Amino acid sequence: MSGADVVTGALCMALTGLGLVIAVQKARQRRFLTATRWTAAALFPIGLYLTGLATLSRRVGSAAADWATDLAFGIKAWGGVAILAFAVMLLMIARMIGGRKNPDSSGTAASSDLSALTGGTGAGGALPRSQQPKPAAAPRSRRAARGAVDDEFAEIEELLRKRGI
Repeated sequence: MSGADVVTGALCMALTGLGLVIAVQKARQRRFLTATRWTAAALFPIGLYLTGLATLSRRVGSAAADWATDLAFGIKAWGGVAILAFAVMLLMIARMIGGRKNPDSSGTAASSDLSALTGGTGAGGALPRSQQPKPAAAPRSRRAARGAVDDEFAEIEELLRKRGI
């Protein structure tokens, strides 16, 4: 056991002891619900230490602090930051260029995706007419959709009126 583990254990035991002292004081004041809460909270530090989670969190915190120090003051880390920034910039440029229309396609994203998949140029030129995808059915008009909703609401309103609501 290292010196840091001994300090962690002592700190957890001290916190548990302090919490239990406060819980006893609350119990003497006849505030039993508060005393129960203090007892539960006081048992957490010793439980974390005995399961090893307190030591783990101390090590993770120490590693995070070391990383942040290296990032702030290390040349190697700043080189990594520059490379990551360059990679993000390349991805953004590729996305902007990819968003433009290709001059040899028909201009729709679906047709360019289809031509890329089938190896053809244009809107599905490599597929026979019988195998070309059919266009999606046109959505119902707003007026027809609104009419169906209005009919449903009319039925609900009628039921509510019958019940006197």
